Amino acid sequence: MGLRQAASIHAAQLPPDLRLRPGVPADRPAFIRGILREKLNPLALDPARFTVAERGRGENAHVLGFGQIKPLGQQALELSTLIVDESERGKGVGSALIASLAAQAGDTPLYLTTLATTAALYKRHGFEEIARGEAPPLLQLEYLIGLGVAWLVTRQRLVLMRRLGNSAAAQQQRGEQAAGSGGEGR
Repeated sequence: MGLRQAASIHAAQLPPDLRLRPGVPADRPAFIRGILREKLNPLALDPARFTVAERGRGENAHVLGFGQIKPLGQQALELSTLIVDESERGKGVGSALIASLAAQAGDTPLYLTTLATTAALYKRHGFEEIARGEAPPLLQLEYLIGLGVAWLVTRQRLVLMRRLGNSAAAQQQRGEQAAGSGGEGR
């Protein structure tokens, strides 16, 4: 499945009146505002890599959140820049974006860095915490740089996570890991 095909794949699971769509160049200002507000990395903002969650259509559309998938070399992808408006948190917007982005990744391993306080959200979507050495080299470097920044800005710990893909074998492995740890992932 291509990265652009899956933006509407989970329509049945979406909260009422929420719509997922591919990012477009006109979204760039909303991306930048959200990224600066959340104190995230403002680099690598190719709108074509983003999925946008919005309510309404056309001139009445309001962006509620967004996230992107970036390549990490030839064999892996990074789920990055997941941002949901504060007023929409806890309403399924972030989960809908994560599910769509994970579906877009297909069988390709999907990595991310996140604050320890948000790791539980990703665990519910099949991600597991991993050691730095298990991540692709580019993400290891980003993680090392981010450790200091995260602590200075948020006073929180940064964690690396991975989701193995959507194949039957990957799903079985996630199920075995969840069963071995009381159903909560690693």
